[in-house]
Amino acid sequence: MKIPGDLLVVRNDRLGDAVLALPAVSLLRNAYPDRRIYFWASPQVAPLIRCVEGIDHVIEGNDRGEPDVTRELSSLEIQAAFCLRSSFRNALTLWRAHIPLRIGTSRRLYSPLFTTRLNIPRRRTDRHEADLNLDMLSALGIRGEARFPAVIPPVSAAERIGRLFSEAGRSVEQPYVVIHPGSGGSSQNWNAGCYRQLAEKLAGSRSFNIVVTGSQDEFDTCRTVAGDDHLNFCGKTDLPELAALLMKAGLLVTNSTGPLHLGVAAGVTSVGIYPPLADCLPGRWGPYHHPDWAIMPDLPVCRRCSPGEISACRCLEQLTPDMVYEHLLKLIGER
Repeated sequence: MKIPGDLLVVRNDRLGDAVLALPAVSLLRNAYPDRRIYFWASPQVAPLIRCVEGIDHVIEGNDRGEPDVTRELSSLEIQAAFCLRSSFRNALTLWRAHIPLRIGTSRRLYSPLFTTRLNIPRRRTDRHEADLNLDMLSALGIRGEARFPAVIPPVSAAERIGRLFSEAGRSVEQPYVVIHPGSGGSSQNWNAGCYRQLAEKLAGSRSFNIVVTGSQDEFDTCRTVAGDDHLNFCGKTDLPELAALLMKAGLLVTNSTGPLHLGVAAGVTSVGIYPPLADCLPGRWGPYHHPDWAIMPDLPVCRRCSPGEISACRCLEQLTPDMVYEHLLKLIGER
């Protein structure tokens, strides 16, 4: 099916979810090189999405209708919308905006608000989230494997990172590893003390500078990991600046969280530490196209723990700093 007008991709929730929608953007751009592609992103993630090659315009609004973007969508010449983030408010907004082709799930009570409904189960599946997003494009006959489009932060973002290094008495040109010890509640976190030991190993034996990142809410965790020896950029970077930092890193180590997927999109080896939880497994949420970058304890799927909570049975403590360190050495080709 050929679409005579412009296209809209809807993924207006968290950072990682939005980044995993970007391969769909790449596939759409290949199929429709002469169409404008709009991306409806949350206000928090929108500054990063503006850095993505192939996206012509970003619309800001979350999946709860805050703010209401109906009028903005109605003023555009969008002919087809791919609702990769299923919510009643998103579906209703697309319907009110009178977008002719509204593609979404068939598995919700509000699904009749979509003109084209696809039965794509997302719970308890071992298919990757990025591939499930690509499945949504099949309504237009668009299929195929896709990679992340280029993420191109502004020059000011790279300059900001350079200043942060200089203020700490370091050079951005020296090899560095980024450790992001939080997850924003999307998963369980490996113990901050374990990250601290891993940082010591990487700095001591491989002479890496260690850069610790996180949101302001994760300040105490980042301070534990960074101590007095490593660079603590917690709360000091916005998303384009974080992308600029990751693009020059030799390695990223983190939990199952948005910055992990941003690192993969930025082209850096991005190692994720995963709990054995049904809703957090690397088959669905791991580094896209790089299953060997995911580390998970060799345990059965845990039924006692939940994302965002303290582990009831210490699953992640089965992974020691030595185990993670040896895995990293294999990935970067050093023993």
